[in-house]
Amino acid sequence: MYISKVILENYKGYSGIHTFNFNKGVNYFVGNNNCGKSTVFEAIEFIKTKKSKEDTITKNSIGEVSVTVEFRGDVEEAVKNSGLSKYESYLVDDDGEKVITLQRSSKQDEIVQNKKPKTLSIKDVRVYNETSKQFENPTGVDKTIGALFETQFIWADTNPNDVSDFGSTKICGRLVMGAAQDFYKSPQWTAFKEVHRDTFTKGKDSLSAKVKPLESKLQEIITEQYGDTEVKFDFSLPDVASFTKSGTIKMIDNEIETDSSEKGTGMQRALALALIQVYADTLTKVGAEEAKSKPLLFFIDEPETFLHPKAQDKLMKAFEKISSSSQVFITTHSPYLLKKYSPKDHSLTVFSKTSSGNKADPSSSLGLFGASSPTWGEINYFAFDFATVEFHNELYGFAEARAKLNDSSIVNQKDFDDYLEALGCSKNKTWTRSTSSSYATTIQNYIRNSIHHPENKLNTEYTGEELQTSIEEFLTLNIPLI
Repeated sequence: MYISKVILENYKGYSGIHTFNFNKGVNYFVGNNNCGKSTVFEAIEFIKTKKSKEDTITKNSIGEVSVTVEFRGDVEEAVKNSGLSKYESYLVDDDGEKVITLQRSSKQDEIVQNKKPKTLSIKDVRVYNETSKQFENPTGVDKTIGALFETQFIWADTNPNDVSDFGSTKICGRLVMGAAQDFYKSPQWTAFKEVHRDTFTKGKDSLSAKVKPLESKLQEIITEQYGDTEVKFDFSLPDVASFTKSGTIKMIDNEIETDSSEKGTGMQRALALALIQVYADTLTKVGAEEAKSKPLLFFIDEPETFLHPKAQDKLMKAFEKISSSSQVFITTHSPYLLKKYSPKDHSLTVFSKTSSGNKADPSSSLGLFGASSPTWGEINYFAFDFATVEFHNELYGFAEARAKLNDSSIVNQKDFDDYLEALGCSKNKTWTRSTSSSYATTIQNYIRNSIHHPENKLNTEYTGEELQTSIEEFLTLNIPLI
């Protein structure tokens, strides 16, 4: 099961309604700081753990705040395995694929559900009912939604609890439980169960025997007030997850042992990302089946922080492996991570800041150069709005090659310059050769000559604005490829 769509309404800097569509594998969020990338992560937390309207609504917005999340994939299996039978009737068939849509909204709605009036507020997770064409709340208990999917957040300012959470649905818990499967069949575990029984439940010196007088007093009072009722304290063996959940990770430097939660942000992030890579290495068919029953979704904020390029490459390989069974969301400023981007297999959303608030655009621009894409030039231009010499070189060479394939009369640089002029590029620049002869040329050719002939000092240096203009014109050229 994976998130296929998120709709934000007046949520934390997103005025009005904004829709995001995602791939079931790796999803990249790119853009400058403070333009709303991490806000989408926070919106998923908002669905799971309610917050007040004042904490989440966009400043100066008029209206209500809401987050809507659509899930697809193995939804039916996830609902059944989570014990959420009340949710089964809310599954919608969309061209053979099951879909379920959740929402949390500050709008107070008065609805009729199962022929009874019901009030919905920001405290309620709502589920869309295709039959009644309304959002409803079938369980009345917010925590129920936690049974449907789990999230693993690793923020830029990592919370120590996120790193060393031994809960059975988190990375640490899953790794420990997987590694310890044989242990719970061992003689040591059998012996422990016997000792536990003797200590807590069997014999005159057990804990159960010690609390007998307390049980009798409680039973006497309750029987007197409410009728015959037996009271018993139960100290039976806890389930396996209860033992591992209390675990912690210690780190030892210079023979000094420290809890990982007491380490600095850099070490905590290193530990969190290392756990992800170990998790990727241990993924098996069993792990994939577990992901179907209760998916673990990964939200990683700027994973490149504190990592050199080679380590970033290894990390992306881990993300790729995990994405075969778990959806991954990544915010990044790193071209090394984005080098793995594939328009076919991934989604990429470009975030920016406008006068009216945050803006997000799905980017299908990367991939200009076929199998060799995305290049760093593309990434820096489309993801970070940074025009580079490298991207100009790539565009010039690619456009020239396509032009020559399309028109056999183009054999040299002057022919290509004339071709560009015929397509609408103005020859409004003058290039002076080293022999002092000059000719009119396009800005594209002027910049190309400047790059390839730095020894020629007879021409003024092109500006950043001219580089931007030249690239923009290249991107709008209509050069058919036959």
